[in-house]
Amino acid sequence: MSTPTIARGDTGAGVRDVQQRLARLLALTIPLDGVFGPTTERAVRSFQRERGLLADGIVGPETWRTLIEAGYRLGDRLIWHGSPMLRGDDVRELQHRLNQLGFNAGPEDGIFGPLGHAALEEFQRNVGLPTDGVAGPRTVAALTRLRRDHQSEGVGIRAREREWLRQVAARGFNAARVVVDPAHGPDDPGALGSRGVAEHRITWEIARRLAARVAAAGAEAVLARGPATTPSASQRAQLANRLGADLVVGLALASHPTPAASGPSSFYFGAPNFTSEAGRQLAEELQHALVRVSDGPDGRSHPVTWTLLRETRMPAVVCEPGFLTNPHDEGWLLDPGGQEAVADALATALATMFARLGR
Repeated sequence: MSTPTIARGDTGAGVRDVQQRLARLLALTIPLDGVFGPTTERAVRSFQRERGLLADGIVGPETWRTLIEAGYRLGDRLIWHGSPMLRGDDVRELQHRLNQLGFNAGPEDGIFGPLGHAALEEFQRNVGLPTDGVAGPRTVAALTRLRRDHQSEGVGIRAREREWLRQVAARGFNAARVVVDPAHGPDDPGALGSRGVAEHRITWEIARRLAARVAAAGAEAVLARGPATTPSASQRAQLANRLGADLVVGLALASHPTPAASGPSSFYFGAPNFTSEAGRQLAEELQHALVRVSDGPDGRSHPVTWTLLRETRMPAVVCEPGFLTNPHDEGWLLDPGGQEAVADALATALATMFARLGR
């Protein structure tokens, strides 16, 4: 069932529900009047920034899902591995505590999948609890008793990610499978530039060029969508997982109310107490490549919790070569020569990174 978008000017029970959740999660005093005014919008932006979401002040499906998941605390409910997989802050806390203790619960993404389930069973065996793979009161109490704050940065999982990336690179770029994901699609066109061209058309043009260059370098390239399709972010992630991809490179364009905003940025998965080490490394490599072919300022790389980055089981990055709302960036990104330059830079950066890490 689709979730309606709630934004400034809306009224009703849905707005009041959002206000109540924000007041509880952020410990803020905001009106619970069911009117989406400036105070509620500021609270939404604050929550989005804290959670690594696009801080647009609009409660869309991703923000709403995050609001619901943020309401769970470890111990509030039983956690077990099922379909669909349980999601929430309690799951993320469980993953974090297991990783602290040296059990490989995988990325701390708040999704209780096979890695988390296996890590929980291993923990239960080690402490003499029934090995049922369910985080109930006794398991939570044991985790709380054994908590190690000095390991809060997730050193173990970060080291495993670095080693995994090194092993992938050692096979060579010609053995890699890369999913290239052009953001949006005809049914969700994204930003619109001053010349009337929608974001999804530009991301498709860059993505098809990038896929061709990746394939020319010997790797396998798979496009996450076609020019006339609009899969959801979850469907794109599921495709990459099902294919067993080694890397995911997403392409999007930034937009801003201020036309002066310009330059490239790149994004990787990062949540409280956890950062994808392989994703960060990949994002920094590709960001450097974008800066070299762009006239705009370096927007750097940033951790976020976007669905595509959160739900993929391999290093994933979303690159934004520029702002569609900036006249200079727009002209450059609409130019086939500019699109070629972005694709060339990213493909070269990927091949160079594999060659360096694989030595």
